[in-house]
Amino acid sequence: MSERPKRTVRKPVRLLAGGVADASQPRTKRKAQQLSIDDNALDTLLTSPKSTLTNVDVSDIINANTWAFLSDESKAHLSKLLPPTAFSDYQRTIDPGHPSHTKDPDPNAMVVDSTRGLQGSHEADRVLPSVFTDPHFLAAAHTFQDHLYSGWLKPEFKVKVAKHEEGIRDGTLAAPWKDEEWEKEHCLGENDTSKSLPSKSRSNGGATNEIRMYDLAKNSVVRVGDIISYKRHFASLGVVIEKDVLVHSINTRARSLTVLLEPGPTQHLPSYLSMSDPSDPIPPIQSMEITSPTMLETGILDVDGRVERGKRPNGNAWKILTVYRWREEAASSMADNKGGRESHGTLHYLRNSHFSD
Repeated sequence: MSERPKRTVRKPVRLLAGGVADASQPRTKRKAQQLSIDDNALDTLLTSPKSTLTNVDVSDIINANTWAFLSDESKAHLSKLLPPTAFSDYQRTIDPGHPSHTKDPDPNAMVVDSTRGLQGSHEADRVLPSVFTDPHFLAAAHTFQDHLYSGWLKPEFKVKVAKHEEGIRDGTLAAPWKDEEWEKEHCLGENDTSKSLPSKSRSNGGATNEIRMYDLAKNSVVRVGDIISYKRHFASLGVVIEKDVLVHSINTRARSLTVLLEPGPTQHLPSYLSMSDPSDPIPPIQSMEITSPTMLETGILDVDGRVERGKRPNGNAWKILTVYRWREEAASSMADNKGGRESHGTLHYLRNSHFSD
């Protein structure tokens, strides 16, 4: 991460009535810098991290005096970029829907959302000189300098941003989950190659990063006969995928679990599989061998078939898989689609609870 540029920040020049700089105020001598105003130089000045603008006092180049030197055409163009509060004829109005508004609104009046509650002429000759010393204006100018120094105004960076925004909209990209980022930063060292369940006395971050489905099953956090319920909303497609899988067996040699599920978009398992001591599965029930929640989610979506692989955004599968199990004293039941099982929490919750106690 680049450091912020070093800039000299002095108290802005005090303005007298009429917008003229106070000549009595001491001014430090500055070395004049001449810039070639051609297209290449201007592009470098406004986009390059090495631009001179990154390390100058912004109030030296954007102030009431430099504004006065601009042509009328330039002023007219730039004044359109200023907020309504920057003009002397600015008047704040109360929205007709506000409780403080007592006057009956004109039913024939048209209210434009972009100017609601704000009125100003945006005429160049009405720009208030004090706007250039306003803390909000200076803060915005300093933010521009920071972005320029960080390279965020370079054309290639803008292309990356546009591509990322497009990926977010169409569902092909997603920001990493914050808990996954935390686990990566707090994982154990590379020399620790233990594959067994981490000790409960270890730090939570490194331990959770090592846990696998087999580790949960080995320690009875997930058991044969449990139903793992998947549910995820794919907003970009307007589709909600839900599916139940039954933990059928634990494979010690392969360090994996075998689960059973219905083919296609069918959500619930057949009733004979949801009861205790179910009979052997019969077609069209499918089996799947998994080692991680992500592998389970991928298999479920492949079997469901409604969301293509290229349209599946990243996510934390631990948080969208919920374990259902019978109480110790309860018997199986046909009361619901899960044979009377009750929710024991998500895999994420069960994983963290087991070794953080």
